[in-house]
Amino acid sequence: MKDYHTHHPNPCGGSLCAVTQQDWPRIAAEPSMTPCFGVHPWHAHEVEDPADFAFALDEWLARYPQAEVGETGLDASEKHAATLEAQRLMLHLHLGAAFRHDRLVHLHAVRCHAELLGILKERARSNTLPRVLLHAWNGSHEMAREFLSLGAIFSVGIRELSHSKAQERYARIPEGKLFPESDDDPQSWPRTLALFRLLRGGLFGA
Repeated sequence: MKDYHTHHPNPCGGSLCAVTQQDWPRIAAEPSMTPCFGVHPWHAHEVEDPADFAFALDEWLARYPQAEVGETGLDASEKHAATLEAQRLMLHLHLGAAFRHDRLVHLHAVRCHAELLGILKERARSNTLPRVLLHAWNGSHEMAREFLSLGAIFSVGIRELSHSKAQERYARIPEGKLFPESDDDPQSWPRTLALFRLLRGGLFGA
């Protein structure tokens, strides 16, 4: 099974996500991985010219037709809340590019699931919603249903699968909508796969 969201090459293949724009040449050069071009919300405020970024993202997606978009999103944690305005602007630029090029976009969400859901619903109403993956998903079942209604998929890693509420959070997400990820911890991949298979096999927590 491939790694659905990672920042490190994985022999199993998968989606290799950028953190900054400087990452793009490196991730594009990994032959076994699907490159994901974007700027992580933690670095959104560092983008000096959003218009130039938008043009560059369009160019790279046109150059790499197999590529995806991300990582982008919103992070309202205490450490990053001060940059939310820049995060919102960059999120819309990523979503717009993903829609124009018909690509999957990888979303990061911390303490802002409701706001992110509202943004995606507005795009759905205007028929400009791309395909989305919410990585490191740790929301409620009720919130998951809202995102599922928009066609979203989810990925989870060792941190999420090791949580005491993992069975409650993930067992009811339909087949084909939840996938494993290693994120920024490549060493966790074998354990992540084992826990994920236990969860999907109905043996999780046994």
